[in-house]
Amino acid sequence: MKKQEEIAPMDPVETLATIGPVARSSVVDAVAERLQGEILAGRIAAGSRLPSERELSLALGVNRLTLRAALARLEALGLVSTRHGAGTVVSSWRETAGLDALATLIGSLQQGETAYKELVVSLLELRKVLAAEAVALAAERHGDEDLAALQRVAELQKTRLADPVAFARGEIAFLRALIRAAKNVGLELILNTFARFPEEQPHLVAELYDRREDSAFFNEMVIALVKAGDADAARKTIREGLDAMDREWVKRHDYPSFLQRGKGAEKGKRRPK
Repeated sequence: MKKQEEIAPMDPVETLATIGPVARSSVVDAVAERLQGEILAGRIAAGSRLPSERELSLALGVNRLTLRAALARLEALGLVSTRHGAGTVVSSWRETAGLDALATLIGSLQQGETAYKELVVSLLELRKVLAAEAVALAAERHGDEDLAALQRVAELQKTRLADPVAFARGEIAFLRALIRAAKNVGLELILNTFARFPEEQPHLVAELYDRREDSAFFNEMVIALVKAGDADAARKTIREGLDAMDREWVKRHDYPSFLQRGKGAEKGKRRPK
């Protein structure tokens, strides 16, 4: 007989104590966001069972239909699962949520929270991988029409410097033109995760694109690398360029604990004798 998966012990009363009523005007969105925040911050631990629908709906100040709709959203995001005879159990979102949940996960946290900062740094690292590979593939596969499309978007970006949200949309358009030059549908589907940020996270894009005047040089560099046709050189140049930019951004926005990620491990390694 298959051994039943163990559920981490957690007192339902303790869980209820972390959850306050939600304003009725917020309804399903606010309930889902409240529970997301509690789960992502670790206040409701992975593996723990949520209180009953009756208890949870009373704690949140909403009816059961609203609660069920909110829980359905969390289940679609991979944050909870419903098990027969076990109720609703919190999942380990790092193992179950998909990339399309990234915008929602970031939006559910406060900017100063550690989990928020960790997700933003992960976002920057993901952007670096995506951009480097897209430029490398585009260098090998582009046509003249691709270069023309990249140049058009790059020129338009120079007119969007005053508006961070419009600028972020332009960066998505530039990346999309780049990925189409790379002839890779998978990369374009990944890009769709980023495409949600200008509308859903305007405060985040304003923070990410705080030095928009530097973009003109970077976009022209990308176009030159694509035109040169050397995939390895393009990949290396973009990774190094974005790495330097991201480190400066992290310093400007006070993410000191993430600057040293991995460095401690390097220092701690013993050199071979």
